[in-house]
Amino acid sequence: MNNANKELMSSINDKSKLLFKHVELIKKSSLHWEIIFNRTDKYNAITNEMYERITEIFDEAAKDKELILLSITGKGKFYSAGTDLTNSAESFTSSTTDIETIIKQGKDRLQKFIDSIVNFPKILIAFVNGPAIGISVSTLGLFDGVYASSCATFSLPFTRTAQSAEGCSSFVFPNLMGSIHAKEILLFDRQLTAEEAQQRGLVTRVIDDNLFENEKENICKHILSLPKGSLLASKALMQRWNIDTLKIVSKKEIDTLEQRWLTEEFAEAIFTFINRRKKSNL
Repeated sequence: MNNANKELMSSINDKSKLLFKHVELIKKSSLHWEIIFNRTDKYNAITNEMYERITEIFDEAAKDKELILLSITGKGKFYSAGTDLTNSAESFTSSTTDIETIIKQGKDRLQKFIDSIVNFPKILIAFVNGPAIGISVSTLGLFDGVYASSCATFSLPFTRTAQSAEGCSSFVFPNLMGSIHAKEILLFDRQLTAEEAQQRGLVTRVIDDNLFENEKENICKHILSLPKGSLLASKALMQRWNIDTLKIVSKKEIDTLEQRWLTEEFAEAIFTFINRRKKSNL
């Protein structure tokens, strides 16, 4: 192997190590796995590579014959800041690939990620330990349970970043909250407290932050104490009536996002966001 190939392999291995560090998979037992967002220096923001790794875990978990429960949480004070827009902008500015190809890759990556949640046959629970933003909020309506720390907040800055709804939120949120409440968060960038999110049907239960870790364990133990076949059969029934609709919704949302990503408005919003982030780090 020549030096160039060695350097390439070393770079790939380094990225792989970072990826597995940023998306931790803890196999707590044969029945329960946990995904942990672990990119605390970036508020657990999700990079392109993290999306791919999480999708791989969902696909692996879906096929596992013993697994019943997959839970997701964040490390540190944040659940997740959603998509890392800095990472997205770097894809546009530093790559030699044309913009249309990069956008197509982003669209396909996002579609696979959403599909892996929509199709997921096991019990899926979110433990929202702190602020949640963007796609880490929009997908919560697809989960089977959402348990939030009392210090959690929920926001969807779609319009502020010149984007549009994703994660089936344009369909699921109005059904959960009612049209007026859904528009306040989807259109007008209204941040919800954990209590407000529970009142609107997005959160199953709010847990005092001091008790959060203990309650996580209790909730998982309770779920796993229930008859396994009944749990999964009942979820499959509930999924069956909406799954085709959700796939149609997701495709339309992502097609709309693709159009938004090609606009000057989106480019301006992203670079404004990045410049503001750089100034705040000075």
